[in-house]
Order: sequence, then C-alpha cells, then structure tokens
Amino acid sequence: MQCTKRIEFFILTAGFENDHCVRMGMKVEQILEQGSGAQNEDYLISEHDVFGVFDGSTSLDGAFFGDGRSGGAMASSIAGRAFLGGSEPLTGLGALANDSIRAQMELCGVDFSRRCGLWSTSAAVVRLRNGVIEWFQTGDSQVVFIGQDGNHRVATRREDHDFPTLSLIREKGRHHPEVRKLVETIRQDMNRSYGVLNGEREAVDFFRTGMEDARNIKTVLIFTDGLDVPCPAPKKYKDFSCLVDMACELGLEGLRDHVRSQEAADPDMKRYPRFKKHDDIAAIAIHL
Repeated sequence: MQCTKRIEFFILTAGFENDHCVRMGMKVEQILEQGSGAQNEDYLISEHDVFGVFDGSTSLDGAFFGDGRSGGAMASSIAGRAFLGGSEPLTGLGALANDSIRAQMELCGVDFSRRCGLWSTSAAVVRLRNGVIEWFQTGDSQVVFIGQDGNHRVATRREDHDFPTLSLIREKGRHHPEVRKLVETIRQDMNRSYGVLNGEREAVDFFRTGMEDARNIKTVLIFTDGLDVPCPAPKKYKDFSCLVDMACELGLEGLRDHVRSQEAADPDMKRYPRFKKHDDIAAIAIHL
C-alpha cells in the first residue's frame, strides 16, 4: 500500500493493511487484518507519535449494535479513538477510553449486570516523545522492546488468562460443551484476575505503564494475539522469542504469512489449540 504525504515531517498511510512507512527517521511496519470471523474486532491507531493496537472480545450474548458491529468491535474502536484524544499521560487516556466504552454501552442499553455481554478490549499503546517511549498495556495485547544488543523484553510479563481454556481445547476439542462453559467462567473474571477495557471501574487497577529511553531500543513491537506463533502446547506464560526472531528476520508480513500458513494447515484446530481458525491481527513494528 502506498504512503501519502500528510505534513512536512511525516509520511503517513492511507490505510493499515500491509503498511510500510517512514517517520522522522523511523521505519514503521503495520498490519490490520481480519481473521476467519464475521468481522474484524481488532483496531489500530498510528498517528504522529502515538501507535496502538486493540483486540476486542466478542460479546458472549451475540448482540450487535449500531451498523451491525459486535460489542468487541465497538470497544476496540472507541478505545483507539480515545488514545488519540489528548496529550495527558497514557494512563489518563486509558481511563478516558474505559469511560467512553461505558458511556456508549449505556446509550445502547447494555445490561451491566450481565458481565459476559459487556463490550471489552485489550490495549497496547506507545507514544514516542523527546527521546522517551511511554507505553501502556492491559489485557493480552503486547508491547515488546528489542534492544540495540538484539535482546528483547516484554514490557509486562503476565499469565495468559486463556491458558486453562486452551489446555481444555487441546484435551477435548474446540467445540466441546465444557469449553464453552469455561469460556464464560473466564470472561466473568475480567477485571478480577486480568484486565480489559470494558467500562468497569476496576479496569484501572490492571493498567500497566512505564517509560523507556529510546536510545536503548532498536525496535518496538506492539501486537494483538492474532500474531502469536501457533504452539501445540499452551503455556501459562507465553514465550515470544520465536515471534521476535521471525519479526526481525522476515518483517511483520513474513511473520503474518508464517502464522497464517501454520493455521491453514490445521483447519480443525487440533494441532494448535485456539478459538478460531484465524484470529484478527493488529500489529506495528517501529524501527528507531
């Protein structure tokens, strides 16, 4: 996809799928791609010095809103726009995103007592300013820093809340009734044991944020879990070494192609336990 000049110091993109752009000496790769679901519930922002990815979760009540979008699609897009809305710290914009989701759910008459029907999204956002990388993370979207020495570090190491469900899928198959029940149980635990932006006041307790000196960083990766390299055995704590190595060697498009080919070779989801054949992907690589 071609890049178009927006202002003197930035080259911005007309779209997000399979993008390569340069900004003030930075090379930016970005992908926003729908998986095998009915709609793309991932969302991507890339404007000036702010970059973010958001992974909306399908509401388990199956409700649709507005122009036919799911609660997950609504949540991810609302959150993404909120992070472009000001210069305050990212934690403040995270709170704004959470409140904005709540306000829109209220307008749409969502029943807050039925927590499995709440709109929800994970988020991973970075802002580059004055030689400092500010980052924000909640849920299972990731921020990974690759240093000048080639070593990588995950911004916040957290237990994968889907580990019990993926382990059960591996044992009994994706469509077993116990899997559906466990999905509902795990969803009830959002903002209790793991964080999401879903309008609940408790969401702020799971915000993770920090600062990095840009001089020490070669590349920043932010991505939703659709980019995870398929793994036969689920792990409580994900290992992103393979993902990072392939992103560095092949670029985001090459990594995406590898993930998709592995998934396509396992249409029944028996070799690689997961929730759908192909998940949505939102990913950005910022090469400093």
